[in-house]
Amino acid sequence: MKRLAALEQRRKALVAEGHGLADVPPDTRTDEQKARLTAITAEGGELDQVLAEIATEKKLIEAERVMILREGARIEVDADLAGERPWGNFGVFLQAVRCAHIGGGLDPRLALQAAATGMGESSGPDGGYGIPVEFGPGIEKEMWDTGAILSRVNARPIAGNAITFNVINETSRADGSRRGGVLGYWTDEGVAPTATAIKLAQGEMKLRKVAALGYMTDELAADAPALAAELTEAFTEELLFQVEDAIINGLGAGKPLGVLNAPCLVSVTAETGQAAATIVTENLSKMWARLPARSQANAVWLINVDTQPQLDILSIAAGTAALEPRFVTYGPDGILRIKGRPVVPIEYCATIGTVGDIILADLSRYRVIRKASGVEMASSIHVRFTQGENTFRAIYRVDGQPLPRAAMVPYKGTATLSPFVALATRS
Repeated sequence: MKRLAALEQRRKALVAEGHGLADVPPDTRTDEQKARLTAITAEGGELDQVLAEIATEKKLIEAERVMILREGARIEVDADLAGERPWGNFGVFLQAVRCAHIGGGLDPRLALQAAATGMGESSGPDGGYGIPVEFGPGIEKEMWDTGAILSRVNARPIAGNAITFNVINETSRADGSRRGGVLGYWTDEGVAPTATAIKLAQGEMKLRKVAALGYMTDELAADAPALAAELTEAFTEELLFQVEDAIINGLGAGKPLGVLNAPCLVSVTAETGQAAATIVTENLSKMWARLPARSQANAVWLINVDTQPQLDILSIAAGTAALEPRFVTYGPDGILRIKGRPVVPIEYCATIGTVGDIILADLSRYRVIRKASGVEMASSIHVRFTQGENTFRAIYRVDGQPLPRAAMVPYKGTATLSPFVALATRS
């Protein structure tokens, strides 16, 4: 298998070298370049020889494609082992790792997947294997499709490990401050307005790493489809939990900066005499009033589920009677709504009575960057060798922060506005 991988690398190198020589205009090629291009591309040349050796190696692999891993256990090995997707499904890969662990033999496909996860672990016998590339992005896709927070944020994949970006430094809507300093003028015909300029601020984000480990026992490995679903679900849920929790609660050190710790957060104080651990209609109305008008169409109410019984009974009072409809309503779709915007119960909100138990957020104003390559996965058969378990690791690189640098002073009025509004502690 190492020979086949080496031959494939040699083939790629020759093709790349040939393309480079062919791109040189014929009338400017040196004699040495002409001779080298001929040596690569001529019939019977270096490229033909490598292709012939690859074909021979594949025939030998095909002749031995059925490997006896242990008594009563067989794994069918595809002929195209160097292809991008040599595994039928995730479960088949995991079973091959298990067989290598218990001494049933090394599936040749594992040699192609070998990943350097530590000293010596780039070789099969030491137990380091890179999980095939198609499975990691599947986990990432599930996270972004199903996450109540991730599905709503402003996300950008990046190829490097950091990004620097310019934002308009707008912290006030007063004249001369909008869009960081732009001011318009009413003028007479032929009179030029006074020049103004946009002020920019620079933001920087650096990818942080979150990782999850999963263990596969011999019993779990008995059924490949169940095993694949079990590990995929476990990694998806844990990485999703860690990233979304950081978006809400992160301190910004080694992880994303959460909205509850951001300088732009607006906190609405409790009503005078309000009982501890309660929510009243005035709280929600004042929270809504601190949300910029342009964020109202995108906003959602994020809550801890233990706030819901109190939300269900809130209404707008008129003297001693209650007006209908209720302030908090259920739509035809069964979704709870406040001011017409959906209520989303999440685990990351604080318990009732504590700041963060209910958050009004326009998550499109929260920027997330993530590694373009997606979730990186690897396995080892020796981390928990004595326990009879195989270890699978998922690493996700991501960072996030709110886009506003501070709460906004409105054009009219003094109460600051923000796309992220929380209710202060009631105790």
